[in-house]
Amino acid sequence: MIEDQSHKPITSAVILSRVYHRPVSGVIRNIADILNSLGVEASLDQNTAVGFNIREIRAISRNEMRTRDLFIVVGGDGSVLGAARTLVDLKVPMLGINAGHLGLLTDLSPEGLRDKLKEVVSGHYTLEQRTMLDLQVFREDEDGAGELVGQSLATNETVIHSGMMAHMMTFKVFIDGRYMYTLRGDGIIINTPTGSTAYSLSAGGSIIEPHLDVLALVPMFPQSLNCSPIIIPGKSAVRIDFDYPQGGVPELVAINCDGQVTMRADTRCTVSIRQHRVMLKLIHPEGYDYYSLLRQKLGWGQSLV
Repeated sequence: MIEDQSHKPITSAVILSRVYHRPVSGVIRNIADILNSLGVEASLDQNTAVGFNIREIRAISRNEMRTRDLFIVVGGDGSVLGAARTLVDLKVPMLGINAGHLGLLTDLSPEGLRDKLKEVVSGHYTLEQRTMLDLQVFREDEDGAGELVGQSLATNETVIHSGMMAHMMTFKVFIDGRYMYTLRGDGIIINTPTGSTAYSLSAGGSIIEPHLDVLALVPMFPQSLNCSPIIIPGKSAVRIDFDYPQGGVPELVAINCDGQVTMRADTRCTVSIRQHRVMLKLIHPEGYDYYSLLRQKLGWGQSLV
């Protein structure tokens, strides 16, 4: 969902980064100086303050962060993904400043930053809400009681696989408690529309407009050619079970979220995936155009010669 209109001015902002490179510290200081000159109270989260050894900008606690108007994430898309997983429940919108590579989630570059930030803090921006995934891993004991063995959020996708190269597993897929199919392959990707331009795209999944309320399931190297990617309603509850020989030794399973969080389980486990109850709020400068972004970042329409 996109809201493209004037909003209330921003009076306070928290700057975050996990890219602990010396040039980025200069970008952070520059952002803080610009914000202060625009009458915006600038602060850092505590990890950023310690990681860059920046003492002249006030560092605030997570509890204080929930009262701020804006989070400014400096880095690449990975920095935004990490910030989203840890901070989405604070319900504060995020603005990405690109100090990385591809930059599908980080709209602004350090060049010409003052004019863009001036627009944003004056209330002229696009506010967009993005779906996130809530993943839980359960293991049933001999008495039939379920134990939670892992949990994570994901902005892009959850990838379930064996953890070994070219090693097939058998996945039983259920949607809202209804059996859909059994997949034999290297793995399966469950992604949000945001994640449709990430790992899912490499595996043959479709690009999905971010505002659509859907999820996608993309098989990874399926043994059978009749297991195609499928798009399902966003409110669906996805469950993945695993087949292994009765009385046999369970196989290891790797469950990865956004390429950043990996959980280890085994084929006795069940993986449950659904939309997170809180949506990620992203701020874009006025004039944001998703199709223009795809043309620019993915090279759409370029000559083949």
